[in-house]
Amino acid sequence: MNCPRCNAKIAFTKTQCFNCGQDLSGYRKIISISNSCYNKGLEQAKVRDLSGAIFSLRKSLEFNKRNTDARNLLGLIYFEEGEIVSALSEWVISKHFQAENNDADKYISMIQSNPNRLEMYNQTIKKYNAALFSAQHGDGDMAVIQLKKVVNLNPKFVRANQLLALLYMMTGKKDNKVRAKKLLINASKVDVTNTTTIRYLNELSDIHIKGETTEKAASAPVRVEPEARKVVPPAEIPDAYKTITPYKEEKPSVLPFINVIVGVAIGMALMGFLIVPHMQAKKSAQDNKDFKNYSEQMAENDSDVSMLENENKNLTKELEDLKKQYEELEGNSSEGGVSFQESYDLLIEAMQYYLDNDKVNAAKKLAKVNEEALTAEKTKKLYTQIKEDTYEEASNNYFIKGRDAYNGEGDYIGKKDYDKAITFLERSLEYNPDNTDAMYFLGRCYQQKSDSEKAKEYYNTILNDYPTSPRVSEAQKRLRELGE
Repeated sequence: MNCPRCNAKIAFTKTQCFNCGQDLSGYRKIISISNSCYNKGLEQAKVRDLSGAIFSLRKSLEFNKRNTDARNLLGLIYFEEGEIVSALSEWVISKHFQAENNDADKYISMIQSNPNRLEMYNQTIKKYNAALFSAQHGDGDMAVIQLKKVVNLNPKFVRANQLLALLYMMTGKKDNKVRAKKLLINASKVDVTNTTTIRYLNELSDIHIKGETTEKAASAPVRVEPEARKVVPPAEIPDAYKTITPYKEEKPSVLPFINVIVGVAIGMALMGFLIVPHMQAKKSAQDNKDFKNYSEQMAENDSDVSMLENENKNLTKELEDLKKQYEELEGNSSEGGVSFQESYDLLIEAMQYYLDNDKVNAAKKLAKVNEEALTAEKTKKLYTQIKEDTYEEASNNYFIKGRDAYNGEGDYIGKKDYDKAITFLERSLEYNPDNTDAMYFLGRCYQQKSDSEKAKEYYNTILNDYPTSPRVSEAQKRLRELGE
């Protein structure tokens, strides 16, 4: 496991970090609880108790957000239930915490390597959202049309099955209730303990689905013995002794031609009464089907247009508000610092880095912002929130770089660079003036450079201003080495 304070690699049996002296007894207990919850979630997933597995794995991540095994398994369960966005979110977070030797890479590439599959998942999500929007606004028929497409594209999408079943149940028709029960049975095969599915099935407990009819066994054919050939005496054979008339050539007859004409007429009549109506009926059915598909497509387009119009109105309103705010504040500046516009741009860049979880670059941008130029209350609140959440991590990041340069580790393996270490450690104190680890290593750097006065200054700062710091005993030891 890794030390929660300095991220050093520590054996699980150790109770104290050899690098920074952090007590690990409580941290070991937290890691053990997280692993126990993960094991329970794995056992639940094996028996398709997916709802219970999701609860256990979320509990595991509450104790240890860096448990990538639990996060990867949670993503697989979301993927099995058709929740593609949630699955990808978990795998991306897992990859952030463990960049190498992570199964999340395989899962993400499995989806992204097939553009057709990725587009299918995208269409599934869009259609489900459109159906949900239609259902919420009372257009149940349109929602049913959309959800049918969703279920056809992804039969394991549990929420889509549940919503379509609910819409069928609300109609009150027996045929629709049968359809609803089939959908819920399909959903229960994916997640056997889903409470929503079980509750809906209880509502349909009086509905029975007919099973396939069993075919009767075909009876064995009865063998009929051929009758014995009767020998008929010549006297009993009619016309046995009738005189054979001589051959006479028959006269030509028009009867065969009449038969041909009659046959052709009968065939044309059959075609007119049977084949042509069948072809017309087939063509009519195809036309009806094309019209129905066209109507569904038009309805879907109307729904998408309605959603886009609402979205456009909201965005237009937000843009107008921002323009007004910009016009009111344009040109404002603060003496001795950057203007409001520059501070606003830096704050926007810092927020973008913060949203991308790049807290170090966010802190760098935020350090250039002139706080006095920020006059709006909401802007100050955003500035303070990002600062509180990024400065400490930026300070720790620069401390680790400075410590590696001092020890000759990491990027500086085999080549200690005290000047570079001092630069990094001073940057660390700029972001967090109370970082006693950075103070201690600054003192060590100056001590190694034979600048005793500077080293004593940092050691004494730890002793006088931070008497409860874990670095106090080490600072006292170094001062004794310097003759104090």
